[in-house]
Amino acid sequence: MIKDYIVLTKFVLSFAVSLSAVLAYVMASGQIGIDTLISYFAVLLIALGVSTLNQVQEYKEDALMERTKHRPIACGKISPMTGIIIGSVHIIIALGLIYWLLGLTGLNLFLFAFIWYNGFYTPLKKKSALAVVPGALLGVVPPAIGWLAAARAYPDAGIFLWSPEFYSLGIFFFIWQIPHFWLLVMLHYGDYAGAGYPTAMRLFGRVSLQKLTFVWLVITIQAGYFMVSIFDPMSTTILVLLAITAVLGFISSTQLLKKSFELKDARKVFIEINIAFLFSLILISIDEVLKHAAL
Repeated sequence: MIKDYIVLTKFVLSFAVSLSAVLAYVMASGQIGIDTLISYFAVLLIALGVSTLNQVQEYKEDALMERTKHRPIACGKISPMTGIIIGSVHIIIALGLIYWLLGLTGLNLFLFAFIWYNGFYTPLKKKSALAVVPGALLGVVPPAIGWLAAARAYPDAGIFLWSPEFYSLGIFFFIWQIPHFWLLVMLHYGDYAGAGYPTAMRLFGRVSLQKLTFVWLVITIQAGYFMVSIFDPMSTTILVLLAITAVLGFISSTQLLKKSFELKDARKVFIEINIAFLFSLILISIDEVLKHAAL
């Protein structure tokens, strides 16, 4: 039953997504407080809830794909109605928790995430290969929650959602998600096509998609450079590590341009790029902590 719950709620993915709220909190304030954990838990709950409802919406397609056919609803272990109940309970608790923490602003952000993911993005995936572009807006919500939680915890610190720092962070998250998803399309193209999903592979062709993904990865690196310039790290060591991370990310991206590149090689690029993305955020978070400690 626990295994079914983990798969139904996409717990591992939801756990990882929720960490962005923690990193944003630290990047905004240079500190960790009780609000860090509350915002993390709230984001985790909303992510678990919308992910569960997503499986209710897509269980017929999931049953046609090799990598998803054993999901609890797709294989009949759990009924769609049970999935709706489980997902709704998570979402209702998340809405209550975020309203207690951040008031109407947090509540509206969570309602947007729910409506945009389950009401717009999930149906759009079945109609457009470019659904990932508007869907990428969802990736900005968790860091926004962490940022707002830091602003509430430290009202005199000058932390605002409309600050250049958050805009640069939000842009970094938004842009990164597009090549992130296209690499997944390369890995699971057969499954997506078999379930009837329109894919970027079919829209652009394999070679063009590889080139486009490379371009978007380069843009992601540029967005990371912009973010670093806005946060202006104090530590020279951090700056050097960030530069090395960017170079390694670029080198990894160039694999997409090789004539010998095979779709299975997308897994290696996917892992390396995600590590570089996460490491960049961690490095800036560490620098913000160092800045705060130096005050």
